[in-house]
Amino acid sequence: MRRIAILILALTGGAVAAPAPPTGPHPRLLLTPELRSAWRASTDRGPVKAAIGLCQHARDTAEHDRAVYMGSEWSKVLQACLVAWAATDDASYAKTGVRFFTALLDDLDRIGDGLGGDPAALRDSGYAIRNLGPYTALAYDWFHAVIPPATRERAVMRWAAWLDGYAEKGYRARVPGTNYQAGYLLAATAIAIAQAGEAGDGGPTRWAFVADELWGNDMAAALAPGGILDGGDWPEGWQYGPLAVASYALAARMAKAAGITVDAGPWLESVLRRHVYGSSPSDGTYAGGDTEAETPTLEPAGLTLSAVALGDAPRDARAWAKGELARLQLADADFLLFSALATVGDAPALAPRASWPTAYVAPATGTLYARTRWDNQAMWFVAECQHTLEVDHRSPNAGTFVLSRGVDDVIVDPTPYGSRSSLTGNAPTVESAQLPPAYLPSQGYWGKTTAWEWTAQTRSGVVAARCNYADQYRFQEHASDVPAALRDFVLVPSADGTAATLVVIDRATTGAADRSLHVRFRTTGALALVDHTATALVGRTQLAITTVSGGTPVLGASSDTDCFKDESKQGRCDAGRFAVRDLRLEVPGPEPRAVHAIGAAGRQLTAPALLGGDGYQGIAISGPRAGVVVWPTTPGVAALAYRAPIGTVNIVLDGPDAGGTVTVSAARAGNECAIMLSPGGTVPARPAIFTVDAECRVTADPPTLAAVSAARTQAPLPTRAGGRRGGCCQTAGSPTGSLAPLGVVVLGALRRRRRATPSA
Repeated sequence: MRRIAILILALTGGAVAAPAPPTGPHPRLLLTPELRSAWRASTDRGPVKAAIGLCQHARDTAEHDRAVYMGSEWSKVLQACLVAWAATDDASYAKTGVRFFTALLDDLDRIGDGLGGDPAALRDSGYAIRNLGPYTALAYDWFHAVIPPATRERAVMRWAAWLDGYAEKGYRARVPGTNYQAGYLLAATAIAIAQAGEAGDGGPTRWAFVADELWGNDMAAALAPGGILDGGDWPEGWQYGPLAVASYALAARMAKAAGITVDAGPWLESVLRRHVYGSSPSDGTYAGGDTEAETPTLEPAGLTLSAVALGDAPRDARAWAKGELARLQLADADFLLFSALATVGDAPALAPRASWPTAYVAPATGTLYARTRWDNQAMWFVAECQHTLEVDHRSPNAGTFVLSRGVDDVIVDPTPYGSRSSLTGNAPTVESAQLPPAYLPSQGYWGKTTAWEWTAQTRSGVVAARCNYADQYRFQEHASDVPAALRDFVLVPSADGTAATLVVIDRATTGAADRSLHVRFRTTGALALVDHTATALVGRTQLAITTVSGGTPVLGASSDTDCFKDESKQGRCDAGRFAVRDLRLEVPGPEPRAVHAIGAAGRQLTAPALLGGDGYQGIAISGPRAGVVVWPTTPGVAALAYRAPIGTVNIVLDGPDAGGTVTVSAARAGNECAIMLSPGGTVPARPAIFTVDAECRVTADPPTLAAVSAARTQAPLPTRAGGRRGGCCQTAGSPTGSLAPLGVVVLGALRRRRRATPSA
């Protein structure tokens, strides 16, 4: 067969170390005596009780006979019947399970319609395989003795068509970090184990493909340090993450038990960490990608935590995941198999948050998560800075961020589903002369080196980070025509961590006066602008956004809720999936600069002030903690001298740097401190963070979060001329495609993949 040949060809370039297929007796997948014993002891509570109730209902009524969405209802019921039978040995649950197993094999919309079959799993480029493949494999394995031999043979033939078809035509079949691939991987792994030794001549080939290619190559790279899963974030965002990470965890557990070399433990522990750090003080989840939720954050998902609890995570991480499930009272009625597996083993335990650092970077997505304390009164700050990833559901948003004060989400990212604009969130952008008109003025989709140059959080809670996003204006093989584009963040919290001022510094070199810098900050509060400060009350938080330098801001809002209204102006879309107001600023080139201070406190804060002198610029803030942020006017200085108020925390950007450290000295000069930075010493240089007391004594504020270096470091704001101007005809929502079908292909695909289901 042609499809079998394709799989054999795929194997020739990969590893050839597949273990022997697991051809022992059924059941082979998951169902150990220990698991059955644990479930038998849980029939009166939790997901096992819920599974029994659902399978009974499906047994006794016809209310579950419709497939709903590509078999989602049937797979839900089949999961329940698998758990119910394993926990009780009730033959009626097995019989009901076989009925839904057969429906997934043969039917399309209603049990008995006979309209499904071989093409069913490839609906929507293979979306349906996540519902059909894994649970029919489990049913074949667990109910093997009661499934008629002819039906088992038909299942093996059906799986061959499904898997070969997906390998040839399925969406993202070899791209880990995508929800389509996660569903395919779980299906392929479960089927390969369930049918081993019973699938004829093609069985060994498919087994080797799963073991050597999908796990030995694709997933090994994805799970390794530097891979697409590094850090536990889901690159498509957390509307799509929960089912995907649960699918990976379950597939890895099956594969490892079958002898395939899989080390998913460190990744699963990082999923737990990201859940903790990615949770706002009100326990909302940072979306990090496309979502249709009409709230600033997402509801926490039980499947994310079940993935850790049921998988090969370290023992502590599994217990902490169970503790989070209990603390948040999460259960997932649509995926009772996962929930039931997550209950087995050691008792739940609360994650020891108080002993953890209060900041975390997920390397694969370039997402910085930082907070000031571990309760619902914390300041919570999240920012992204990453190059283009080969996944869907990400907007061009390097430098975007959100900020919460306790349960009040004061700066929010309302980016609607399918946005291709940097203006829908809080990312900065500058106008490129080479990106196609439909993209302007937003960032593009070809960046390779966009990254954090450094991130740090200090012992006193100061957060500082620099996003270098100049490469976001690369166009296919053409280098970026934006020589420099930097966004610096400095979060200065109060002593108790319940209030803060966030300083945002934007600097760029665009090469022309008509190529401007665009900045905006979005909030649900009703902003009022007086002079250069916009204020609003958000919950119990006084929000003040001050344009310290860069021009005169204006207030804005958008009545649009999506970015599909005018497909020729996708880069100018500023829609929000929920109502927001924003402060916006446009700064003309060729050297645009803007400095903003965003205060969030329980009281009104004093407006910040500009600092300046010979060779330096900066900003002084008086509350909620007095501090200064300073940078030299000329990069690469050998020494830096400036003056600052006494009793302040000082954050120096781009000071002298020799071997990564500086020496700081200070002397009293009236009501100020005369401060000098020179190369070498004991204070980290990028950035240098320290305090000066009333006598101008210097005390370093050491970092507790290690700095993150970008793949490339670049001196800030170089003076080289603008890059080559290119243009014309090849562009789309990813680095391949053509400009002509921009609206037809890219936006059509976005609409086609837009779902209300948890993963699409």
